[in-house]
Amino acid sequence: MRRTWIWLLAAFALWAGLFLLCLFSAHGGLTLYFEVPPEATGRALRFEPEGIVREADSRLTADGSELIIRFEAEQRGSTEAILAWEGVGPDSFYDREVRMQLRSLPLGILSDSVTWNFTGWGFLPVCIGLFLLSAAAIFLLSARRERKTKFFSYRATGQLGLAIFLFLSGLQQISSVLPFLRGENAGTVWALLVGAIVSAQTFMRSTAVLLAVFSLIVAVSNVVLMRHEGVRPANMLGIAVSVLIVGGAAFGIWVSYSQLTFPLRNVLLNVYAGVFVYLECLLAATVIHAGLAGRHEPSYDCDYVIVLGCKIRPDGSLYPLIRGRVDRAIAFLRRQEAATGKRAVLVPSGGKGADEPEAEASAMARYMREQGIPEEQILPEDRSTTTAENLLFSRRLIEQRCDSPRVAFSTSSYHVYRGGILAAESGWNVDGMGSHTKWYFWPNAFLREFIGLLVSSRAQQLTAILVIAILSAGLTAVVM
Repeated sequence: MRRTWIWLLAAFALWAGLFLLCLFSAHGGLTLYFEVPPEATGRALRFEPEGIVREADSRLTADGSELIIRFEAEQRGSTEAILAWEGVGPDSFYDREVRMQLRSLPLGILSDSVTWNFTGWGFLPVCIGLFLLSAAAIFLLSARRERKTKFFSYRATGQLGLAIFLFLSGLQQISSVLPFLRGENAGTVWALLVGAIVSAQTFMRSTAVLLAVFSLIVAVSNVVLMRHEGVRPANMLGIAVSVLIVGGAAFGIWVSYSQLTFPLRNVLLNVYAGVFVYLECLLAATVIHAGLAGRHEPSYDCDYVIVLGCKIRPDGSLYPLIRGRVDRAIAFLRRQEAATGKRAVLVPSGGKGADEPEAEASAMARYMREQGIPEEQILPEDRSTTTAENLLFSRRLIEQRCDSPRVAFSTSSYHVYRGGILAAESGWNVDGMGSHTKWYFWPNAFLREFIGLLVSSRAQQLTAILVIAILSAGLTAVVM
């Protein structure tokens, strides 16, 4: 992580330096746009006091609806510019006068208190956006480095989620100022700040349909899962999270239309939207990494392949789920031997459950022999009752026979990421592979790992959420 922070500081220094360079080289004065009242017959501009800022140029847009004035500094100081419209009556919808405080700063930089614009202001959101995109690339590369050394890692998933969040934020910053860079309209710093704040609300609303569909799929998958696997708390996780998602959306709607005071409602809504979008990015990262793990193929240099157990039939035969895990391991074993000539040992792992006729390892070992695997290539582990124990007890057996072995495990595709995480948490860096499984196992697996990510890195995630909340609340307070 130290390398990541060094690169972040370097990126910040680069884009901050570029912004300052652009700011110091911007000598075109300050251009402001003013809406022209339809009944206006003329205009007059004066400064109080005179001699600090002058009107360098002015023109009307093609349709005459806007007046464009370029101001230039004459000397340092502050003055009030007063634009008075002639022909505008006292009962008009439009103001008869527009007053703004102009400040002349060093290097010929002008700033305006009404729009918050300043000379060269358009470079600011561009440089902020480029920094955010650079930060996203840095965290993405950091996640890739993490996965090279430890393929199954909550840290890598958290970094990917942060990279997605920073990427979206960077795109928003740059896209907000593109019209200004193309010269289509002036825009204002104030408007850009408002746009940056409400962008989280916009993204949250735009993904509402996807979240609703996701929640429905998760709930349906849990119903199907309980029909096949039984009603257990673990199989109801998706339904619980779906309720939370729907409840979260309902809370956002309530805040939007509540009778709370205007400032409080805005602060609460923007903070909520910012945190919600960040959590969406973490969920997306979890889905990506869990999906990649399920499709992963280990390198052909394994000494042992552990097959993680699960429930077997009352007659001792294998259900399709556990048979798929064994078949995947056998197929890998044969591909490795054909490619490199290296023979690996299979380690069927699983003890005897209360409703099982024998240990899962024994049933898997029998099936392996039926598929033509020699006895000397089978090393059963028949005491474990959980995935963590599968890995722990298998590791003890393997290390009794071999020093520094290359190990992989085989399990259902939706379970690969979970197995790899459990191994990594015990300090064992093993590879994994997954067998094809029914679709209804996946949503629960995604949510389980998402919750695991939040719990395992709770200090970092709470820090990120706190930073997002403070920034959202602070910017909202500034522009209100």
